[in-house]
Amino acid sequence: MNDNEERVFFFRERLAEISRRCFDRGLVGGSGGNISVRIPDTDTVLITPSGLSLGDVEAGTNILCSLDETILESLGGFKPSKELSFHLSVYRLRSDVQAIVHVHPPYATAYSNVGSPLPMVTVSARAKLKEVPCIESAIPGSADLRRLVCEGIERYPQVTALLMKEHGILALGPDLQAAFYVADLVEDTAKVAFLVANIPVSKS
Repeated sequence: MNDNEERVFFFRERLAEISRRCFDRGLVGGSGGNISVRIPDTDTVLITPSGLSLGDVEAGTNILCSLDETILESLGGFKPSKELSFHLSVYRLRSDVQAIVHVHPPYATAYSNVGSPLPMVTVSARAKLKEVPCIESAIPGSADLRRLVCEGIERYPQVTALLMKEHGILALGPDLQAAFYVADLVEDTAKVAFLVANIPVSKS
């Protein structure tokens, strides 16, 4: 195994690890969600496969592709996530983004249905997320969804996360761990916001 193959295998393993952590954390259910990572200093990306639970992702099931959507390596014969197009578009638009976590956590997804930005109800949220705008959504895997994601990234060039109406969240980071932390914090913030909104205010 040459140096490049070793590096790709390292990221295959990291992508599998973060995928399983997202599933175990309850950030996604069933076979939903998709995660990707850009191989540093290259125009290649690893993405999770279509039709497989993130809880079952292994190093060999991830697909290596180029930024122009060419499939370069699929060890298990899997197809890439149907959201490959918008993942690659984000990498082309944001050079600082090296990993993307798209998941469907319940509280954040519930807030996405409202179509408003996520309430920044904690000190951590305001310091680390700053804002989480909401973008419109479309049929998964469609050109319309890719366009809406691109428009959101262009409209909010500094954000690390977006709510996707009636769909889930898009978390961005300089590496896989950072993107996972963003997704986790978005869901935790949404849960706290829901609790705050439903706690009776004392009249005393």
